[in-house]
Amino acid sequence: MLKNLSKFPLIAGAVFSFCTTVSAAEVNPAPVEKENIEMPEYLVYGVAHDVAQKIFPFSIEGRYFSPHMDINVKSDKIRYRDGSVGLKSDLGFGNDNAPEVILRYKRFTMDYIRVHGTGEREFTKAAPLLFGGTNLRGTVNSESEFHYLKLQITNPVVSAFGSGVDWSYGITGIYWKGSAEGTENGTGRNIHKSEKFGVPVPTLGIGAHASLLPEIKAYAHISGLPLGGYGHFYDFEAGIRYNPTDFLGIDVGYRKIHANIKHKNDSGNFTLSGPYAGLRFDF
Repeated sequence: MLKNLSKFPLIAGAVFSFCTTVSAAEVNPAPVEKENIEMPEYLVYGVAHDVAQKIFPFSIEGRYFSPHMDINVKSDKIRYRDGSVGLKSDLGFGNDNAPEVILRYKRFTMDYIRVHGTGEREFTKAAPLLFGGTNLRGTVNSESEFHYLKLQITNPVVSAFGSGVDWSYGITGIYWKGSAEGTENGTGRNIHKSEKFGVPVPTLGIGAHASLLPEIKAYAHISGLPLGGYGHFYDFEAGIRYNPTDFLGIDVGYRKIHANIKHKNDSGNFTLSGPYAGLRFDF
C-alpha cells in the first residue's frame, strides 16, 4: 500500500499539468444544444410526497362518516314474525354518524368505526318481538352498538411519479351488541334483554392511486372475501385527497361496507354506505 502511495505525487503532477494546458488553450467548441426535459409539476409533487412517506411513515386520520345504516339480525333468540329483525324497519333506528379513526405505519393500517344508535317501536301482543329469548310487547326501547375494526398490510405492485397499484391482506372484525327493553308478553313484567354477534373475517384487497394535480390525488380500494356457505364480505371506498402541505391531507369520498354472515341458525346482514370527510396528518 505504501508503495502505491509513493506514486501519488507523480499522478497529481500529471493531472495538474494537463488541466493547465487545457485551460490555457483557446478552444471554442461549437455550442451543443441540450434537450430540456421538464417533469410535469404534479409528477414532481407525487415523487416528493412518496419520499416524505418513506421518511415519515406514520399518519393518523379522523373521519366524519355519515352512512346509511341497514342492519338485520336473526337467531334462535332474535326474531320478528319468524324472520330477521331490522334495526331501522322493525326497531325504529335512524341513520347515525359513524366516527372513524385510521392509523397508518409504513405498510400497516388500522381502521376503526363505531356506530351507536337507539330506537323505539310499538309491538302488539299478537305480534311480539322476540329478543334475548323473551317475547316483548308494548313500547320497546332498543339500543345498538356496531364496531368495525380492520387490520391490513398493503404491498405495492407498481409505483411511479406519485401513482401506483397495490394489493393487501388482513383481517376484519365485525361486532354487534344490541339490547331491548319492554313488557314481557304473558307476565306483564318490564324486561331488559341483550344480545351480541361477532365474527372475524380474513380479507384480500386491491387498490390504486393517481396524482391528478400537484396537490390532488385520487384513490380507490376494495377488500373482502367470498365465504361460501358462510356468506360474503366487502369494503369499498373511493375518494380524493387534497394536500395543502406535505404533511396535511383533506379527504372526501364515498364508502360502502357490506357483510352477509351466516352460521348455523344465526345470521347478520350489515350495510354501511355513504359519504365521508376526513383530516389526515402525516408525521
